Amino acid sequence: MTDPIPIPDGRDLIRTMGWIQLPYSCAGLVRKTAVSGRNTVWSWLILIPWASDSKPWIDGTEVIAASTKSEEEERDEIVARLRGILDQRYGETVGNRVVDDLIRSILEDE
Repeated sequence: MTDPIPIPDGRDLIRTMGWIQLPYSCAGLVRKTAVSGRNTVWSWLILIPWASDSKPWIDGTEVIAASTKSEEEERDEIVARLRGILDQRYGETVGNRVVDDLIRSILEDE
């Protein structure tokens, strides 16, 4: 009897897509999608696997006016914006939860 052929689950393909790690256990994908005239258009997607609302992702586009920045500098700027979005949306809630968990663990150890 031969071994069954494994069914691919897509993880290898996902690894090659360029996902980056973001705060709050999120993952992001940033793509330069177009250059229009003197502007560069970037699209981005943040996956929030633990989100309890109906939309476990945040997506959008950014238009960056022509400048002397390299593609890597523009990408870094977009990633910084994604981190800012997550901080604004989840920072206080997650921070408070961490403090509550720490206090709870200290009190349980007594």
